[in-house]
Amino acid sequence: MNLKGKKISIIGAAKSGLAAAKTLYESGASIFISDIQSEEKLKNTLSKEDLLDKVAYEAYGNTEKVLDSDFIVLSPGVRPDIPVLVKATEKNIPIYSEIEIAYRLSKGKRLVVTGSNGKTTTTTLLSLFCKEQFDKVFLGGNIGIPMMSFATQTTDDSVQVLEVSSFQLETICDFKPDIGIITNFFENHLDRYPNYKAYIDAKKNIALNMGSDQCLILNADQQLMREMKLSLKCKTAWFGREIIDEKPAVTIKNNNYIYIDKDGKEIILFDVNAPKLIGAHNQENIMCASLAAILAGVEPKKLEKVVRDFSGVEHRLEWVREVSGVNFINDSKGTNCAASITALKACKMPLILIAGGRDKGTDLTEWVETIRQTARGVILFGEAKDRFRASLEGVVPLRTAQNLEQSVNIAYQWANSGDTVLLSPACSSYDQYPNFEIRGKHFKELVNNLSSK
Repeated sequence: MNLKGKKISIIGAAKSGLAAAKTLYESGASIFISDIQSEEKLKNTLSKEDLLDKVAYEAYGNTEKVLDSDFIVLSPGVRPDIPVLVKATEKNIPIYSEIEIAYRLSKGKRLVVTGSNGKTTTTTLLSLFCKEQFDKVFLGGNIGIPMMSFATQTTDDSVQVLEVSSFQLETICDFKPDIGIITNFFENHLDRYPNYKAYIDAKKNIALNMGSDQCLILNADQQLMREMKLSLKCKTAWFGREIIDEKPAVTIKNNNYIYIDKDGKEIILFDVNAPKLIGAHNQENIMCASLAAILAGVEPKKLEKVVRDFSGVEHRLEWVREVSGVNFINDSKGTNCAASITALKACKMPLILIAGGRDKGTDLTEWVETIRQTARGVILFGEAKDRFRASLEGVVPLRTAQNLEQSVNIAYQWANSGDTVLLSPACSSYDQYPNFEIRGKHFKELVNNLSSK
């Protein structure tokens, strides 16, 4: 992709936008960054990234200056239907996600993970599997390391393990995985999409350009995945607990993780008790990561050591500390109801839940029922607290807080020795935090500052 002399507008000056700006500038393009933050904050951000004197920029919103470009790079947090992008479409100015441009600049094998829940754990585990077999493995995407930050460093023999979101998949054009993975489908991001189908359709874009030389790994336990297969042009592979008729696949049988090759031959990978990761959801993550690794060329015998050592990712069911007999669990990555349900079922009871943030508008029925069965109390904070409270009234004792600090203090005073306090918000963080990582780190700081009762 020849970028020399190209005029490129980048909307959004967060991680992916900044990584795109750096790489595209170094490739000889003329860069214009447009962001909604204040000019002072934007200048400070660009200065820290050594971009202030290298790019043009605008703050406080996106004007038609964006349209003076050969194409536009869209950060994943920016909606594609904002007015300036509608005008760009009318003027036939191409709009691409950061991963689309990074794809065109990169080389090697691409293993791509999407889905509603389990993406980060699966992506991280898959990258560790690959490092046992391959010399050059790049981990990135929606996991917090922009694909653009390493795209030009890749070679023909490198392996990229990428987490991608529905937002990133909305504006792809040529992007395609060699091996794609969809972990699961659950209601999510209904604050962005008009309905569940629209959200699922965005996820399905992972297979948009996949053909007979590529393979998509699907969850055999979800009917939506089985139906999806009928419209695919690529090969498929499957993971799940149900009897799997199609091959290749990874499943659990006789207390072992089993790989079944395309001819039906079964290979024992490791015992179900080998992984450190707990919970049924993590069994699914381990199954699909193992299958992807094997199909990518990792020898099956190399997987067991990794799962025995891997303790999980930060902010996903992460044990923080025990204080006066109370265990605190950080599940800030639980940004939707399905993820929160998983956390509630995985934690030891008695349980006090801290939930809230920016509401995604999803159906709360199953979440409320799981809370009824697992929690002895719930503390609500953030923009979602009023809707959550209305759904939980009479189900479980409730308390309300203004912020996370108040929530932690209330939970600690409320909890008894032997209780678990779980932060699993079932919401995005954007009402009070830039992202779930900063929310999770703040939670850990608050917990670590608690004194014994």
